[in-house]
Amino acid sequence: MTSATDDKTLDANGNLDTAEAVRRIETDGFCVLPAIVPSAANPAICDDLLRAQSEHRADAEAELAKTRARGHRVGNQGVAPLRQIINYVQSFAPYLASRQILDVAEHFFGPWARISSTDVVINHPGNARGYWHSDWPYNATNSSHIRAPYPDALMHLASIWMFTDFNDTTGGTYLVPGSHRSSQNPAAGGIPGVDPDGDYPTQIQATGAAGSVLLYDSRLWHAVAPNRSDSARVAILVRYAPWWLNLNPAMPGRPEHDMMVVETGGKNYESPSVFSAVYDQLPADVQPLYRHNVAAM
Repeated sequence: MTSATDDKTLDANGNLDTAEAVRRIETDGFCVLPAIVPSAANPAICDDLLRAQSEHRADAEAELAKTRARGHRVGNQGVAPLRQIINYVQSFAPYLASRQILDVAEHFFGPWARISSTDVVINHPGNARGYWHSDWPYNATNSSHIRAPYPDALMHLASIWMFTDFNDTTGGTYLVPGSHRSSQNPAAGGIPGVDPDGDYPTQIQATGAAGSVLLYDSRLWHAVAPNRSDSARVAILVRYAPWWLNLNPAMPGRPEHDMMVVETGGKNYESPSVFSAVYDQLPADVQPLYRHNVAAM
């Protein structure tokens, strides 16, 4: 199986040029930005994430159980999530406003990008493979989603921050290069010849050293890969959105969320509010990314 890594066209500082990152996202649907988090900072952040998820595991599992009880497929065996991890861990926060990432986001969206979600995902050894899907607002298993056929426009820029190495053994995320140009995705089935739970002929796996960030068009088909190593694969999922994208359907307590999810008993990707005390302590250049979703005092 082929792997995806971006380690050949870096500048003298080890960075991927913005123009090249944009080209790769437009062509392939993704790119890998190395060393967004310095190697010296990475181990402590990784420990923070593991500790926080362990401390809040019961709450996270209860949320998944409620969604499954409504008959919805969510989560994977051996994959431990925790939504809005920034409420519990802030050691990674200074890197969220990395110019390498925001320059790419602003190329596609213009100014005033926002972070729509910040979730930790820990893939334990032997975790189950996931299904092919695109991220919100394109995942048709969610109550709120853009109906297919999709317009050929990037509306949400997702990222996976690697706090342990991603490779074929640890379960680097499965990707289908170029699939962001498809007018639909396999999440809800119905694409002839595509098994949502099976291999795809052109699939690859994302690879990168700890501290790297996989940046991708939310339409890109991707899936959780099995971790065949003997240690946890630790990552956070951060999504960057333009100012004009309505995030309310994914935010509990907002009218659109009540109408589209709560009142229908549906499934949705939910992004809890950032605690006001946490927001107040965030770096000045990071606060604007979250100010749309801060909990009331």
